[in-house]
Amino acid sequence: MGAIAVLCCLSAPAFAKTHHHGGGGGTGCLPSSLRSTLAQVSQRFGHVEVISAHRPGATISGSGRRSLHADCRAVDFNPPPGKYKQVVAWLHANHSGGVGTYSCGMHHIHIDNGPSVHFHKCEGGDGGGRRYASRGGKSKRHASRSGGKRRYASL
Repeated sequence: MGAIAVLCCLSAPAFAKTHHHGGGGGTGCLPSSLRSTLAQVSQRFGHVEVISAHRPGATISGSGRRSLHADCRAVDFNPPPGKYKQVVAWLHANHSGGVGTYSCGMHHIHIDNGPSVHFHKCEGGDGGGRRYASRGGKSKRHASRSGGKRRYASL
């Protein structure tokens, strides 16, 4: 069964799972839409390494809000070496849920079945936890918080 058994019912080859991002968590509960997206990425670009999926009780770093990982509605993965930008571009064009990218020491991709929000977050390094977000591929906006509410300012 090998790595294919990790994501249940996937027909795509080349999935591996490790546990280094927030404990990893299981992937068996992922919705079929996320399993399908991972399978398509693997078929188009090559081996995908799932690094985090279901994490009961997970919260969004710096906010304390419940993460979609807590409900098994999100997955973080490393794309094939040298394919990061191509995978992100394909996801922006083809994935109907959220797509997140990271830098400043973290270089995985996040996808979820929530709203179509594209974000980039700098974690670690000297980035200070900055986050940039847009809805449905519109222009980048800096996401900041004021009084517990998220406010967006155009860049």
